[in-house]
Amino acid sequence: MKKNYTGIILLTVFVSVFLPLSWSFAETENAKTEDEILLENLALFSEILAYIKQEHLDNPESKKLIEGAIKGMLRTLDPYSQFIPDLIAFNTPNRGNYGGLGMTVGMRKNMITVITPFKGNPAALAGIQNGDIISQIDGESTAVMTLDDAVDLLRGEPGTSVSITIIRPKEDNPIEVNSIEVTLTREVIRMPSVEKDIIGDNIGYIKINQFLETTGNDVDNALAGFNENNITGIILDLRLNPGGLLGSAVEIASDFLEPGQLVVYSQGLKDEDRKPFHAQGEAREKLPLIVLVDGGSASASEIVAGAIRDHKRGLVMGSKTFGKASVQKLFPLSDSKAALKLTIARYYTPNDVNIEKIGIIPDVETAGFTGSELQMQLKLRNHEKLIAFVDENGDDVLEKLAAAEHASRDDREASKLLQAYRKLTDALTEEQIVLSDIGIKYAIAVVTQNTKDELEHDPQVLAAVEQMKVLKLLGGQN
Repeated sequence: MKKNYTGIILLTVFVSVFLPLSWSFAETENAKTEDEILLENLALFSEILAYIKQEHLDNPESKKLIEGAIKGMLRTLDPYSQFIPDLIAFNTPNRGNYGGLGMTVGMRKNMITVITPFKGNPAALAGIQNGDIISQIDGESTAVMTLDDAVDLLRGEPGTSVSITIIRPKEDNPIEVNSIEVTLTREVIRMPSVEKDIIGDNIGYIKINQFLETTGNDVDNALAGFNENNITGIILDLRLNPGGLLGSAVEIASDFLEPGQLVVYSQGLKDEDRKPFHAQGEAREKLPLIVLVDGGSASASEIVAGAIRDHKRGLVMGSKTFGKASVQKLFPLSDSKAALKLTIARYYTPNDVNIEKIGIIPDVETAGFTGSELQMQLKLRNHEKLIAFVDENGDDVLEKLAAAEHASRDDREASKLLQAYRKLTDALTEEQIVLSDIGIKYAIAVVTQNTKDELEHDPQVLAAVEQMKVLKLLGGQN
């Protein structure tokens, strides 16, 4: 016997009567038309719901149907607006240990996309790259998942495993894709917010991995150390940095801008919703500055890079950033433990660039290692031939190689080392591991575990060091 769903139709009539009274639409012809369209579609929704409840053979639960409809509606808005069925659970932190894969993900074209695989962590060690699309998690399609749903599935107890399927466009034909399945073991992820070094011709190098509460203080300490060493320029590396705290980003931008200069502003629906954030603190010495960015630079990274670029304080180099900078607000729902997380504003650079829509375009585009080169280097991780080469020639082998390449022909030690290096590259070629000279030396640098070696054989850092020479000649102006 079929059920009577007259109540659903009556609900539509009720909403039709009271909805325009509770919503303050402007008294215009267009607003009335929107009212009519809204009510017509509510009636359509109710009719479909009635048919489903009356005719579908599985007799689905009404709550699941409504929540599914709500989630579908929010997906048409943006990747970050979300229906939260249980706000208390959402706000309660996991008090036990939880492990991750050492990567951040975001939404791009409604697909779960890798923003940053953090160096030395499970995702990066498995060869996952920025821009990889996660199509499945433990065999479950991500096509209709929210971002938070996907993150919840990727996290878990340390030591447990998760299988993910990634889709990666082929380099020689981006229309075609490779589908790769990897199984990763979750770990407790720990990494420093800031790394620093002095490279090249006395250039201070600062790498920010994430913008945390301590990042501003860590960068201040790095800059103080640089002053003691009389550095001549600064490279600020924001590559593969997924962002973090807005306040931290403003602190870092303030280290390089004039006090009071606009760092970023958020803009909501109305003109009065504009909220500016300005540089704070005291003015610092203006050393030549280069900022490195890539497709893994997002959110707070884009805010800092955009402010430095727009104020012409330094040169931004690398590749286009991810494009992720919006503001969400939680709205508890009446008579319910549920809530709505809704995007209410977006961030704009001082020159009114919509970061979410456009990202940050660098002043100078420079290429890093390609996807295929990264895959080759993955094969060289813990490779016995590289380890043997370093063991035989010492952890300073790259420094020795650089000297040998400029030594005289009658220098026997230099010739012996160059011959050993050629023998190594030939052996790798026989294994079908084909890399450029800088690519092989970077793989050796990973084996030596010398951070400075890695930096000095990173093609984008090398390009920045060369560009710094030009900035110094021009007095620090780009």
